[in-house]
Amino acid sequence: MEWQTPRAEDVLWDAPRTFFGVPSVRDLGALEARVAFLGVPFDAGTPQPGNRTGQRAGPTAARLSSWETFAYGATPDNGALGWYDIEADRMQLVGVTMADVGDVAIQGADESGNFARLTAAARGIVERGSLLVAVGGDHSISFPLGRGVAAHYRDLDVVHLDAHADFLDQLDESRYSGASQLRRLAELPEVRQVTALGLRNVDSSEADGMRALGTRWATTLDLVTHGAAAIVPELVQADRPLYVSIDLDVLDMPLVPGTTLPEPGGLSFRELRSILTEVARRGRVVGFDIAELNPPYDPSGITARLAVWIIVYFLCEIFDQPR
Repeated sequence: MEWQTPRAEDVLWDAPRTFFGVPSVRDLGALEARVAFLGVPFDAGTPQPGNRTGQRAGPTAARLSSWETFAYGATPDNGALGWYDIEADRMQLVGVTMADVGDVAIQGADESGNFARLTAAARGIVERGSLLVAVGGDHSISFPLGRGVAAHYRDLDVVHLDAHADFLDQLDESRYSGASQLRRLAELPEVRQVTALGLRNVDSSEADGMRALGTRWATTLDLVTHGAAAIVPELVQADRPLYVSIDLDVLDMPLVPGTTLPEPGGLSFRELRSILTEVARRGRVVGFDIAELNPPYDPSGITARLAVWIIVYFLCEIFDQPR
């Protein structure tokens, strides 16, 4: 897909409320934070027919849930106050400055333009030295976001946590839906290695495509049977710039009613945390996204709350590493 860099003023919209109450920074050129939250209210990449849309409401639901979970807070100099983790019995994320840059300015069905804005936003964030945390949105967003990160790092690894491979070359005449984004990332010359974790519902043609492009993978059964500490170091290269994409359906179906295509037999929340811990220890995480939060199917708000806690715990693991 060809893309042109959009005007800076056309890339982002203001968020009605920021993640965890952190400062709002609209101008990426003025971004001075170690973590930058980005909302991606996009669901036009949902494979049709039969799949549920509504993921465009995901960023707003996650922001609201982050306030209900706890207010992160910031001192006047934008220094992070941190969060007390009772299980570790210590403060986490102290001094990790954070900002919310708002939502990508999605413009209707303009796929090329929307993806260009996603790429520009992701690249603008990482070029400022911030770690990108993007909340979607359907899973098609991972390709343009990862493309923006890869354009800066030039030699990037990708880890994909999902029940599905998302490796179809084309579906319903589209090569850029949420069924194909991992294949599009694997094809980028700036992406060196792709690893998929938690697979359990995969078409045989997708498995063939992954083999052809050198993608590594582990099924949910592999991870549950052998554990993250045994599996992840075998698949994820150490000390590499790493982009991580998390589809909420990697978790077991009862945990994520508010996602687009939940599947039985998935990971527990503790198992996912263990995987993210091992990923953070192996690679140098420079950005991650959480996709397929679908609020219309989440009336209790538990899926949004779970997504927020994934963000919190993953950030704790990332910034707990010496590097």
